[in-house]
Amino acid sequence: MSPMTPNLAKLVMHYDRPGPRYTGYPMPPVWMENFPEAELQEALNRADTDARPLSLYTHLPFCPRRCAYCACNVVVSPTYQPVDNFLQALEAELELWAKGLPNRREAVQLHWGGGTPTYLEVPDLQRVFKAITDRFTLREKAEISVEVDPTYLEPDRLPALRELGFNRVSFGVQDLDERVQELITRGQTWEQTLSTVKQARSLGFQGVNLDLVYGLPGQTLDTFRRTLEGTLELAPDRMAIYGFAYLPKLLAHQRKLPAETLPSPELRLDLLILATETLEQHGYVAIGMDHFARPEDELAKALQEGRLIRNFMGYAVAAGSDLLGFGPSAISNVAGVYSQNEKNLARWERCVRAGQFATHKGHRLSDDDLMRRWVIHSLMGTFELRWSTLKERYGVDGPAHFAEAIQELKSEEPLGTVEVRDEGIFITPLGHRFVRNLVQPFDAYLRRLAPDTAFSQTV
Repeated sequence: MSPMTPNLAKLVMHYDRPGPRYTGYPMPPVWMENFPEAELQEALNRADTDARPLSLYTHLPFCPRRCAYCACNVVVSPTYQPVDNFLQALEAELELWAKGLPNRREAVQLHWGGGTPTYLEVPDLQRVFKAITDRFTLREKAEISVEVDPTYLEPDRLPALRELGFNRVSFGVQDLDERVQELITRGQTWEQTLSTVKQARSLGFQGVNLDLVYGLPGQTLDTFRRTLEGTLELAPDRMAIYGFAYLPKLLAHQRKLPAETLPSPELRLDLLILATETLEQHGYVAIGMDHFARPEDELAKALQEGRLIRNFMGYAVAAGSDLLGFGPSAISNVAGVYSQNEKNLARWERCVRAGQFATHKGHRLSDDDLMRRWVIHSLMGTFELRWSTLKERYGVDGPAHFAEAIQELKSEEPLGTVEVRDEGIFITPLGHRFVRNLVQPFDAYLRRLAPDTAFSQTV
């Protein structure tokens, strides 16, 4: 790959700043602290009359150690003792949700994240699954997925998950280079990655995903090229290429990372471009801003047919109209109300054991919020926004309603990242790499936030 052109370097300087990832809208920094439980109860009453299926997310927070790069909400527990208390609390929380939705229990999507879900021993994995499926029914073709860390994976975990009905597995790889692995204190070997993928294939998982991260300490174009070549040998169905969220002010453990080993913003973009070009050359279809899928994969088909969905679990083919989140820090989206659980394990446990939702913060979406969320997710999923579709869905005259946003985007046109036409907004292939920036003019809250609000860099 050739070095970054002067024009691209200017774009990096122009766009590289902190910004939301827009898995939802508005994002959690806008939400109200101590959100009233009555608001969530009202939302549940509204949601219970909706016949559409749900999405379910379970946060299993335990990890045997914390990697230095990690930005997830984890509980580092070298001993297994806290798990039983957690499981009892999880069952209590599931019962709260089930009582809140007495007539609506069918789900089309279930995902387990963490933490390291496979930290749990097989009887407890079975216990969690039973606790969920005793209260909610999974549709026959539901997507049932789990995140797995190959560095701590006992040989009995994947067979147990497959037997329970999990059909998609996502392996965190991050990077295959030994020095990068050492710097991020992960220590994942090629042999571990290879053996876990082979095991998943042999067990008949329908989808095997691999997650890489660019912008990690010690990465170079040469090392990341070798990582891409190595992961492509494994022929994953999907790949995610995430930008490293370096937030040392917010995440104390990231301060252990030697800052001088972090790639420059220019190199970060080169790494992303390298990944994009390499995967597309190998036949993968770019999905939104950070996902890639084989053309025959359902995610690629959904993009082509305009069915791609984005929610707090990322891009999806089939997702419920409402999302229920279980466990500490989990986010729910119910009948136009966002709520996030307490992140602290002990506080979360106390709340749900006392028969209360462990809501830490939340937000009731206005009609304008709902429209802007659709606009932002359309641009992030398909890279276009047609005024005729907006008018049809929301009865809004786009050019009049978003006049200020249009002016902002017109000022970006000379950079070659976006085109403002009479029929709508169109993000160019060059602009795909900066889509988080290009949707910001449609965010009605961003300018109200404090300048030091903790967002990751957009490039």
